Amino acid sequence: MNSTVAATPTVKPGYRLMPATVGRTNATSVTVYIECPTWCTEDHVDEPVRDIEDVMHRGDIAAVYVPTFGYGAYPIQMHATVESDPVATEPEFKAAHITVQDAGGNSYSHLTPEMAERLADEVVGFAAQLRHQARTCRLANQVTGDSDPDMDEALRRVRLGASVQSSDIEAMPIDRLLKAFGVTVTEADGNGAELFGEPGAMEFRVGRATRQQLRDSEARRLLAEYAAGARRA
Repeated sequence: MNSTVAATPTVKPGYRLMPATVGRTNATSVTVYIECPTWCTEDHVDEPVRDIEDVMHRGDIAAVYVPTFGYGAYPIQMHATVESDPVATEPEFKAAHITVQDAGGNSYSHLTPEMAERLADEVVGFAAQLRHQARTCRLANQVTGDSDPDMDEALRRVRLGASVQSSDIEAMPIDRLLKAFGVTVTEADGNGAELFGEPGAMEFRVGRATRQQLRDSEARRLLAEYAAGARRA
């Protein structure tokens, strides 16, 4: 008697066969095997769908939580995850993309990889500005006769050729920071940023297409690296 052995399905590179629960109710649901991308962490068995077309692929969630104080205020939480809708008619939704949304899912944005990279650059600049704002509040809340003694001391040390701490560079407003180090800003083709010269005659060369927030954060980063090297020397 001859027996027929079913051939193992061919799976696309970057995918694997995974079980999924599909059905209108628990009593009528069935387990099927679907192609699932290797980055997907969704449990398609424990998270059943009504129809096979409802299957979505999702990766791990990256989250940021913004705490708060005071009555009547609510904390903010944002989630970002890689997603793909295998039956979408729009190619952007069918391809792997990033979805950023609030914790309740009330507001969300869909990003291509390129859009996500640009957003990441903006977040880097936002983080630098947030640190500066925190420093501004801390100084404003101090009861002293000098409106900004730490910044003035940092300026003095730079001008005398002494080392400067990274906290000084993070705290100082960008215009004063560039002035303290004697930095001239020039624009060039591309998106990168470089620092040349010595304090008093430094050049910060930055791409014309680079946004202001990223310019400021890159200037702080390069000056902090220079200051760290000067301390080690």
